[in-house]
Amino acid sequence: MNSKFSFLIDIIIFKVAWVLCVLATKTPIPELAPYCGIFLVTGRAWMAGRLKLSLPLALSALLMGITGDALLVQLNLLEFPPYPNLGGTPLWMVSLWVCFGIMLRPVFEWFLDHCMRSIIGFSLGGVIAYWSGQQLGVLEFTNSWITALGIATEWAIAGMIFRFLHLKFPSSTAHEHT
Repeated sequence: MNSKFSFLIDIIIFKVAWVLCVLATKTPIPELAPYCGIFLVTGRAWMAGRLKLSLPLALSALLMGITGDALLVQLNLLEFPPYPNLGGTPLWMVSLWVCFGIMLRPVFEWFLDHCMRSIIGFSLGGVIAYWSGQQLGVLEFTNSWITALGIATEWAIAGMIFRFLHLKFPSSTAHEHT
């Protein structure tokens, strides 16, 4: 498959999964929608022959998402409406982190290929994504700037960990890293 077309398919599937997870509480199937997102990205990774290679990133994303978001909730920086959760992190958000981990290389590899791009890109991207969630009414920044700094810190750490794992568990398409 043409690499640009494949990249476009990856982006579309990730965006559909993002919508299924983030807007889960606003769908007629609130507890099923996030799993549909995971099914989509897992199916795409399997069809593209990269499911096994995405597992370390998906597992680390799962653990970071549960830990990082629960910490933000416990620090009273982030609030989520009632929904089944793990330590304060709603399952739709946990599912989103898994989807992100699976689609990390095909969609976000450019960031992973450089340390500063990982830190800055994921920090800014994380804040923008959570701010978007707030605009959609699925989460709330309890203290706007401090919450944004907390999210940026969470995602800077995630970016460093993802880069480390990207280098430690290279994909067959990964190229030389600087």
